[in-house]
Parts: sequence; C-alpha cells; structure tokens
Amino acid sequence: MTSTEGLSLVAASVSRRVTAVDMVRDTLRAAILRGDVPGDARLIQTEIAAQLGVSTTPVREAMRDLASDGLITLDSHRIGTVRRPDWDEMQEIVDIRRDLEPLAIRLAIDGIAAEDMAHARRLAEDLSAEEDLGSWVQKNGEFHCIFHRATRTTRLAGILVTLENAGGMFVAQAQRLHPEIRKRAVADHFALIDAYERRDAEAAFAIQHEHISLPLQGSQAGP
Repeated sequence: MTSTEGLSLVAASVSRRVTAVDMVRDTLRAAILRGDVPGDARLIQTEIAAQLGVSTTPVREAMRDLASDGLITLDSHRIGTVRRPDWDEMQEIVDIRRDLEPLAIRLAIDGIAAEDMAHARRLAEDLSAEEDLGSWVQKNGEFHCIFHRATRTTRLAGILVTLENAGGMFVAQAQRLHPEIRKRAVADHFALIDAYERRDAEAAFAIQHEHISLPLQGSQAGP
C-alpha cells in the first residue's frame, strides 16, 4: 500500500503550524497514530508533497523525524514504510522508563515552574475532551514532555522525550484495540498534576509507574 492508497492527510486538522516541516510531520504522525495509514504502508515523498501543497524538502525532513521517533523506516530511496508495533520494544521502553522515572520525578518536582503546571493542566483538560486519536496521542506526549523537560537536564530529558515519542505508536494501537483505557489515562494525568502540586515524589512515581505500562495492558487485554 502506498501513501496515496491509504493516507488521509488533512493539513487543516493540524493545530500547530510553525513551519512546513512541523505541518507535514504533525499531519503524518496524526494519520499514522489514528490508523489511517496502516503498518507496512509506503510513504512516497513526491506524493505526500503534492497532497499537502509543499515541496519535497519539508517532507524529507519530517520523515527523518518520524523515523527517529520509530514510527517509520526509511530505505535508500527515501521511501518511508510505516512500522508495525513490536510489543517487545514497548516492554523495553517501559523497563527503561521505570528505572529513570524516580530520578526524573525528583528533579522535575524541584525544577517545574508555575507556568509549566498551568500548561500541564490545560493539556489534561484538552485530553479529557479530545476525541481524535491522533491528536490525543500527540497531546499526551506534549503533556508528559512538560515534566521531562522540567528536570532541567540535557541528557536525561532528551532520553525521556525520545522514549515518549517512541511510545506513541503503542499508545495509539492499545487505544484502538481497547478505547476504554483512555479514561484511566485521563484520570492519571490529573492525579499526576495533583501529586506534583503537593510535591509528593512518591505519589507521583506510583502514578507514573502504572501509567507508562497502560499501552502494554491495553495490548494484552481481552476483547
């Protein structure tokens, strides 16, 4: 399957347009996460550029970003292929994050600013009302990256943001299989904010410890 056969790209649905690269990346990511573009679908730069009314340059850069996030692979001819979720990879992401989160949460509680907390609460409210799966997963990543970046570190925050982005496809797939897990995820967001406001690192870690495994639980749940 090529991008023109299975790809529904609606640039008008993208809420953040800073550059053409941002627009292409966000549109492609949302389409992949929604399942509009299934695993093994081919993404051809010239076709995507024509659909979105841009040159191939921002498409090429956006596809590199998506490859870095683990959503697609790129071949030597610059053709992208949408990856199928490998749940062993998600288990690895969960294991790594569980080891890093205690340190990250302690640092974030010390480093998070009032405007960060306000931003997190706005996103939590948005997530509680968001119906589009692609937009939900992207906003979910933005929500958690607020806390990753609040560690005020370079390498730790970078690792956590990379893992957050890599987990997006698993979050989306789990919710496609079992939409009911979204309610628990939304409740966790508000509970996490409350724990940070109380500066309760132990409570925040307990919430996050279970929250990051929700995609695995969704993948394993019965029909």
